[in-house]
Amino acid sequence: MKKVIPLLLMMAAVLAPGLLKAQDLVKGKLDFLKDVTDMQVRFMYNKLVVGEEGREANYIKRKKAEKEAKEPGSGVAWEEAWLGDRKKYYEPQFKESFTQSADIKLTDDSTAATKYIMVVTTKFIEPGYNVGISSHKAGVNLDVEVFDKDNMKKSICKIIMDDVRAGKGQFATGPRIGVAYSKAGKELGRMISRKKG
Repeated sequence: MKKVIPLLLMMAAVLAPGLLKAQDLVKGKLDFLKDVTDMQVRFMYNKLVVGEEGREANYIKRKKAEKEAKEPGSGVAWEEAWLGDRKKYYEPQFKESFTQSADIKLTDDSTAATKYIMVVTTKFIEPGYNVGISSHKAGVNLDVEVFDKDNMKKSICKIIMDDVRAGKGQFATGPRIGVAYSKAGKELGRMISRKKG
């Protein structure tokens, strides 16, 4: 029996990282949000990795080259659309789903008189695909931190959201990834609603 217990502890240590929840509160508590009704939000993409390409710049370079090879001049338009999808699909769908789930309205108006600011950093995007006979869900990994507006150097809480997948049926990349952001916003909102008391 004495030999079995250390073995079980060792197995638990090895398996524990794989048992982490998709949404995990890794810093602070959420009860300070109990009476909050609105909050500023900022979206960051500065360290974004896309699919198997590594850095987002690599993904953009490859896709632009593919578009240009098929139709000269279309690569620039594709890049503009790719970057524009953030404001068109990702952010609005995240904000809408979060607001409905947490009953806290998110605004990107920097002049809004809110006490707290949520910073959503996208670490990874899996664009997914849909070619009719085959499809694959989009997915996102996010770091979410909440700061006091008067102290942006140190977050009050941090939530890691990994492998949030959705959006299998959409043919276009933007709407497909947007559904993954919508799911992330919904799950985050539910988590905060449960834990803020």
